[in-house]
Amino acid sequence: MKTNVSIYLAGSIKKGHEQTESVWTEEHMAQIRENLKGCEVLFLNPAFRTDNLSDQRSVFGRDMVQVFCSDVVFVDARDRRGLGVGAEMMWAKLNKVPVVTWAPKNSHYHKSHTTILGVPVANFVHPFVESLSDQLVENPAEGARWIAKALSDPTTKIKGLEDVESSMHYYREGQLHMDKPMKELLLSSEALKKRLHALKVTQESRV
Repeated sequence: MKTNVSIYLAGSIKKGHEQTESVWTEEHMAQIRENLKGCEVLFLNPAFRTDNLSDQRSVFGRDMVQVFCSDVVFVDARDRRGLGVGAEMMWAKLNKVPVVTWAPKNSHYHKSHTTILGVPVANFVHPFVESLSDQLVENPAEGARWIAKALSDPTTKIKGLEDVESSMHYYREGQLHMDKPMKELLLSSEALKKRLHALKVTQESRV
């Protein structure tokens, strides 16, 4: 008997006011199935629906339900994406759902060289993509192979809320002393300093 694997397909959905050719296709889904032969793959696809799209709260709720119920979130990040994809990735991490991100080298979020605020950066992966993804892949087949391995290996590390908090602590300990604008804000606000101290306590309590 095959094991069911539910995969949420995050990415662009065609809208009348946008032009995009970078969407999940039947060919992509076939590649995923081909590389998950031992599994019955169920695609949770926000582009496949018959609910009332004029009810925005319900649309948001449906997408959050599908992410929450999925075994894996597979993100198509080949091109620039909207705020919904980032929110879905964060929601997945808050619920310890694995996130696989299709961001090929030298695509929008994954570049050999770029500049940020005028500063050259090599081997760039967008910080939110890097931090909220459990694996970056070059194509759907590679992603499916990682999913097969991750689901069969209980030792696979899957990021969660603790990793988001850990990144905040990492910044505080390693970069804050060089961050003049943030230091000035902390000096001007006791409330900000208290929140930063609370983060330290939270992190130390996890050790």
